[in-house]
Amino acid sequence: MNSKRRSIYCVVILVTLLFVRASFISFASVGSNLDDKRPSVLKERIEFKVKWSFIPLIHTYMEVYRTTTGDSGSPYRLTHQAAMNSFWNDRMESLINPDSLLPYLMETTIKDGDKRWKEKVVFNRQNQKATFIHSDRKTGQTIVEQYPISPLSMDPLSAFYKLRHRVSPSNPTATFDGLTGSRWFRIEGKLVRTETVDVPAGSFDTYKIECTLSYWPTKKEAEKELKKQDKDEIKAFTLWVTKDSHRYPVQIRYRLSVGSLWVRAVSIQDYGLFS
Repeated sequence: MNSKRRSIYCVVILVTLLFVRASFISFASVGSNLDDKRPSVLKERIEFKVKWSFIPLIHTYMEVYRTTTGDSGSPYRLTHQAAMNSFWNDRMESLINPDSLLPYLMETTIKDGDKRWKEKVVFNRQNQKATFIHSDRKTGQTIVEQYPISPLSMDPLSAFYKLRHRVSPSNPTATFDGLTGSRWFRIEGKLVRTETVDVPAGSFDTYKIECTLSYWPTKKEAEKELKKQDKDEIKAFTLWVTKDSHRYPVQIRYRLSVGSLWVRAVSIQDYGLFS
């Protein structure tokens, strides 16, 4: 179960991205899980159905909120719910700058059976450091670790959000790096063509983007080019985003050693376009 869970989580995360039976989720229209407790208004919600080849697995959703501070620079709150059943219910949230789309912090809530714990990454761009706060699974002791980051370092949710909005015919490639907490990551995307796709949510004209998602441990020096022993941490997937200004991610294909994992949009809700 751990290997399946890790593979699914890496892809859609994006980001993701990813999974739950809807009967076990409470769908709130106001997000307030991050520690700053800022009230947020739901602006976008996309629900997905996940299949392995032709076998139905689970459902998941991604959301975008706008915090209601009354400031034109109010952050966006990105959320991703990944749950398989009532015993496995994970949630990721990221608070990002509305202009740069760079994150202030990311928080992950993990539930496994009767156990629940949180992990947090706080980005300090002025000092070019990220602080990873988590608990020791055995003792419960809080562990605080710091890592050097670049001015453009991201978390997986913010990187996925920026990738879907960045890649276009005028900007056919994009690469983003950052920190998940325990690992560094890099996501790369390349536009290959336009394509019409049919998913449960409807028929869409899309940009087809070939992507790779790479991970490597924070405990060793990060490098621009990954070493050969890290190749098994490189995951390929294909992303289809709508050609309109929303750039909705309506389909994702993740290639496995046997078959493919398909993530397809079943519902798209928009509560007011914003850039």
